[in-house]
Amino acid sequence: MILQKVEKATAKDWSDWDIIQKVLQGEKQLLEILYERYADKVFYKCLSITKDRDVAKDLSHDIIIKIFMNLAKFKGTSDFSFWVKSITYNYCMDYLKKKKRLKFGQLDASDYDQVAADEIELENKVLKEIQLNQLELLLKELKGDDKMILLMRYQDSMSVRQIAQTLKISESAVKMRLRRSRDRLAELLKNAQDEE
Repeated sequence: MILQKVEKATAKDWSDWDIIQKVLQGEKQLLEILYERYADKVFYKCLSITKDRDVAKDLSHDIIIKIFMNLAKFKGTSDFSFWVKSITYNYCMDYLKKKKRLKFGQLDASDYDQVAADEIELENKVLKEIQLNQLELLLKELKGDDKMILLMRYQDSMSVRQIAQTLKISESAVKMRLRRSRDRLAELLKNAQDEE
């Protein structure tokens, strides 16, 4: 019993990869460490997407089980936390789609190929102008898909490629959605400033 506690305390310092390898070799008790590391993160990400504590609790429970059941599929080619975020986003997106809260139409990215300089300029301008408390209020007014893609990009610092992989869409579609979402956010900001 004391030996188990010492091993567990030492295991808490291990990398996610090391713990996963031990779990796959049969040391299932180490799942508790992964649970402690990621359960709250998964729950709060679900809550930020669904805005419903009960739903977030149910989804996060299902997601943690899914992650643990699929540990053998994690190859270590990316960071485990990114893998967890991807599963979380995809699971929440599937839930929202089933609830018909989130609708994705066909995207034509050809209209948005001029992403370069004006895209970066708009991104910097909008983000610099918005204070954190004002941003939070404005984000509440955005539709779910607009809000989610902005949070993935700016809160979670996901690259366009990572977002594309997570949402299973092309990088040009991600750029188009980001641009559209930033435009909507900029419009909300302008309307809020006009009202002041």
